[in-house]
Amino acid sequence: MITLLICVSAPASAGGWAVGSLDAVPAPSAGETVEIGFTILQHGVTPADLADDVGIEIIGTDGMVSYFAAEQDDTVGHYTASVTFPTTAGEYEWNIRMGWFGPQELGSLNIAPDNDSTTITTAWPTVRWIMVALIVALGAVAVSSLAMSRRNTPAVSS
Repeated sequence: MITLLICVSAPASAGGWAVGSLDAVPAPSAGETVEIGFTILQHGVTPADLADDVGIEIIGTDGMVSYFAAEQDDTVGHYTASVTFPTTAGEYEWNIRMGWFGPQELGSLNIAPDNDSTTITTAWPTVRWIMVALIVALGAVAVSSLAMSRRNTPAVSS
């Protein structure tokens, strides 16, 4: 019985796998659009010529999927997708969709905040410390001035 099950299931899975590899791993910023190139190889060797459902998908922590369709360029098996990263920084999952081969997980995608918010966020601690230093300096000048004015005041005799 077990032999029959193995013999029946083996032909169904023969030839149905591929591997996708990115040309380069991007360093994404929130809201940024980047061209991502990748190659799909059937059995890890033969370039796959796929017509439908090829692209990059980004999956949020809430399960929402953003899909960016890819187009094959002049090289068989090589595809390019214009991907716009989510506007909220954080960790996402992402995949290469490879047509009838199914998706290939690429792991976690850490999206950095956009450059404008990073600048504003990192400037505030510096401004706060400058304000504290200014207050301390003005306080020292006030105390010094008060001490000097008391020394110069003549004593009143009775």
